[in-house]
Formats: sequence, structure tokens, C-alpha cells
Amino acid sequence: MNNYKEKLQQLIQLIGKSKWIYLGALAAIAGEVAAEATGNLVIRHIIDKIIIEKRGMAMIIMGSLLFIGISLFRGLFSFLEGRGKAKVSESVTRDIRNNIFDHIQNLSFKYHDNAQTGELVQRATSDVDAVRRFFAEQIPMFTKIILLFLINFVILLFLDYRLALISIIAVPLIAFLSTIFFKLIFKAYDDFQDHQGKMTAAIQENLSGIRVVRSFARQDWEKERFEKINSRQRKKGFVLLMRHSLYWPLAHSICGLQFVTTLLVGAVMVLNGTMTPGTFIAFSSMVNALIWPLQELGRMITELSKSFVSFNRIVEVLETEKEDLHSGKVPDSHRIQGQLEINNLNFAYDNEVPVLNGINFSCKPGAKIALVGATGSGKSTLVNLLPRNYEFQEGEILLDNRPIDHYSRHYLRRNIGIVEQEPFLFSTTIRENIGYGLDRKITLDEIKTAAKAAAIHDSIMSLPDGYETMVGEKGVSLSGGQKQRITIARTILKDPAILILDDSTSAVDAATEEKIKQALAELMKGRTNFIIAHRIQTLKMADRILVLKEGSIVQEGTHEELTAVEGFYRKVFTLQTEIEAELQKELSEAEIKA
Repeated sequence: MNNYKEKLQQLIQLIGKSKWIYLGALAAIAGEVAAEATGNLVIRHIIDKIIIEKRGMAMIIMGSLLFIGISLFRGLFSFLEGRGKAKVSESVTRDIRNNIFDHIQNLSFKYHDNAQTGELVQRATSDVDAVRRFFAEQIPMFTKIILLFLINFVILLFLDYRLALISIIAVPLIAFLSTIFFKLIFKAYDDFQDHQGKMTAAIQENLSGIRVVRSFARQDWEKERFEKINSRQRKKGFVLLMRHSLYWPLAHSICGLQFVTTLLVGAVMVLNGTMTPGTFIAFSSMVNALIWPLQELGRMITELSKSFVSFNRIVEVLETEKEDLHSGKVPDSHRIQGQLEINNLNFAYDNEVPVLNGINFSCKPGAKIALVGATGSGKSTLVNLLPRNYEFQEGEILLDNRPIDHYSRHYLRRNIGIVEQEPFLFSTTIRENIGYGLDRKITLDEIKTAAKAAAIHDSIMSLPDGYETMVGEKGVSLSGGQKQRITIARTILKDPAILILDDSTSAVDAATEEKIKQALAELMKGRTNFIIAHRIQTLKMADRILVLKEGSIVQEGTHEELTAVEGFYRKVFTLQTEIEAELQKELSEAEIKA
């Protein structure tokens, strides 16, 4: 229970400076309930003093006008309640969404490596909406139930204390059942929401890869996989509903029995002359307003459980330590020269299987370093340590003779450009995608210059809207080569001190690759460049080539030096040369036949 109280306190703190508005809305509920109770007393007066005692038409009209006036006040209080709680709940929801979105943006690469996108989407949407309902519905409802009970019970005591005490016999039992139900439903909904997050992640992953699914005709397999997840979700939902089905009939029966008992006792008192008909009618309405809202405790408890579970899930994200982006000893005014020295570098993800072992090399500013090796040899991991996307466990990286951790992550990432192996474009215009890497206003001429350097300008101009062409989700409306060249243009426009090309020409044809290489050859001047590639023609651009195997540098030298000795590089060179020769032979034969 202490945990519930702690979460409740944390939720209430979200209101912040809007607490007076929210308290005003809750106070309006008190006015609404008081007006309703006063209306019952007016009805009692009309029946007893006017109709039964026949006080005259004037008294009837006056009583009716008074009742209408009370109803208007009740409507006014209801409006004030709705306006106040809406303003606060929507403001809190906006702030939570902003906070969780900002927090997710600043979580480490390691966190996102392990997190499921669908799960994070659910926490930022449906879980946040559950917290919104806590302020918009549950707290006002709970307040109303308490006020209905207190105000009506006080008036019932005034009308007839004996019948008032009889009317609340079932209240302790309902309160006990509600407490038990809360504990049961909290656990059931926690399981349900957790599994729903997994189901959302499965749907999101499937939709993201729908083209792969259809290309491999794996719809039936995906359907079976989803049916298994959905079946488990059904079981969680069944447990949740079964616990509801136990509470509601029992609570309904207890409240019904309590109401009927009170009515019977009241009817007997009317027949005995110890209670007037008007008092009996007012008493019946107030007992109804006192007892039946207690049943709402069940629904409210369910919603409270959802809010607490959802809030827990949001807090789990918000309590995850953010990546420190701005701590560093080197001032932002410093210009990176690009001199690098790596000594005895060791790295492992999650401190388990080593990915890099004893890496040693150095390069001067403006150098072009190529990394080559089999898949999983550690090439991409090595370059990802330069902008501090991950932190190595042993060794050191010196940038311009300073330890890499003397530079803030934000500063490094502003000055290091990376063209990823798998290009990503946002669902916006080509112009905005190219200019994404800078936070200043960028002219169209600058964007065109970068696009020309990446050999994509002509392709863009052939599109109906040119640079204002909207690309689909993840750039789906463009070819792989076009997407890759747009991301290259984005990096070129950034004008980084260190340029990393992570197999960035793998998705283009030979002619386009040659255009890009020619453009990049000029742009690489004055920068330290890292080129990850498998094509020998691309590797020839480098001043020095590092061959990696199982996280270690096994060969190092120029293209000429490495092809002159036995090893991985020479095997790759020989294989590619033979393939190219065979292709050239087939093309020549085809031309002769034509």
C-alpha cells in the first residue's frame, strides 16, 4: 500500500502550478453535489408543505422556481468542474508526452539497441492517455463519491438518524471488497498491459517489414506468430474480466439489498406516521445517491489500477539514466583537426563477448583510413566509438592529443559525420531531409551543392516536385541508391571534421558509385576519413587500409602492400577481380552476338 501512496503522490505532483485550478474544479463538484441534495430537500418541502398541507398555488410556483434555480446552479458548477479538470488534465498530458519524448531522444544507443519500438510507442501514447484519465475522470469521480456520501449522509442524519445509520450498514463491506478488488485488478492489469506492449511491438515490427514479409510470401507464418501472441493476450484479458465478474455481481447484490432494506424500513415508518411522504421521497433519493455510487468504486478502482500501472511504465522510461551529452573539458569553440591515436582498445557490448581486442593505430589529420573485414569483425563498432555512441572498457582514444571523453558527446556528434550502411529518411521533403543535420537556416543553393556532390541532384530534379518532393515513410518511394545518396548529401552539408562512410556505396550501381567517389575525393580533403567498404575499388581511395578479423587488426597497409602478401585482403581482391573479369567477358560476348 505504501507503494500505491507513493505513486499517488507522484501523480498529484504532476499538476504543479495548476493545482489551484484543479482544486477549484473539485470544489465545483462539492457545489454540484450540494445543489443536488438541496433539490431533494426542496422536493420534500413541495410535497409535505404545499401538496399535502395544501398551502396554495403561489407556494407551488415559488417552490418550482427555487428548484429550477438550484438546477441552474448545479449546471454552472458542472460546467466549472468540466472546464477546470479538462484544462489541467490536458496540460499534464502534454507535459508528460513532451517529457517522455524528450527523454527517449536522450537515452543511450545501448538502451535503444535493447528496447522495442512498439513498446516505447505504447508508453508514449496509451499509457500517457491512461494518466490523463486519472486527472480527467478518476479523481473527480472519487471526489464526487466521497462528497455524495458525506453530504447526503449528514442530511439523512438530520432527517432521521435511525434510518440514516441503517442505510450505511453495507458501506464497510463494500469498502473492504473494493480494497481486495484493487489489489487483484492491479496485478492482472499490469500483466495485461505488459503483454499488450509486446503485441504492439509485434504489429509495429511486422508493418515496418511488410514488404519483406510479402516478398518472401511469409504472411501465413506471420499470421501464426501473431495468433500465438494474441492468444496469450486473450488469456491475460480473460483473467482481468473474470476478476471483474466476481466483484460486480457481489457489489450489485449488496448495494441492492441495502437499498431495498432502507426503502422497506422507510415505508413502514411512513405507514406508522413517524415519517412524512415528502421526507420518505427525499430520503429515498438521497439513499440512492449514497449507496449506488459506491458501486462505481469498482469501475474507478479498475481505472485507477490502469493509471498506476501506466504511470509505472512511464516512470520506468523516465527513470532510465539519460546519456550525458554536454559534459566535456574541451570548449565548443575548439576546431577538431582530426588527429587520432588509438591504444590497446578493448570493447564488449554488455561487458560480455569482446567485439574489439587490442586495437592500435594512429592517423594524421586529413588521412583516409579504410576498414575491411568479414561481417562481425568490428568495423562499424570501431567507428561508433569515435562519436561516443558507446563507451569502451579498456585502452584509450586520443583525438587531437586529448582523451576522447574530454569532448562532450554533443560536440563530437556535431563534428563527426556518419553515413550509415542502412540509410534512413524522414517522412518529409527531400530538401528537409538533406538539411536535417544542421540547426541553422539553410539555403536551397547549399542543399543543391551538397546534392550535386553526392551525385543525386539530377535524380531529384527529375522528380515532379524536385527538392520539395515528399518521400514516403523511411524513404520508401525512393530507390536504395537514391536514399543512400541523399544521406550522403546530408552528411556533406554538415561539413564534419571527421567523415565516416559505413559501406555507404553498397546500394548504388558502378556508374553512380564512380560519380560519388569523384565528388567525395575532393570533399575528403582537409578531413580525417574512415571508409568501411567491401568493394576493392572503393578501398583504393584510402591512404591506409586496416583489415579486421574477430575484433583485431590482422593486416595493415596500402592497397599495393596488401595485395602483395597472402591474407584476407588479397583473397577478396582476387575474388572480386575474377568476378569482374568474368562479367566483362560475358558482356563482350553478348555485344558480339548482338
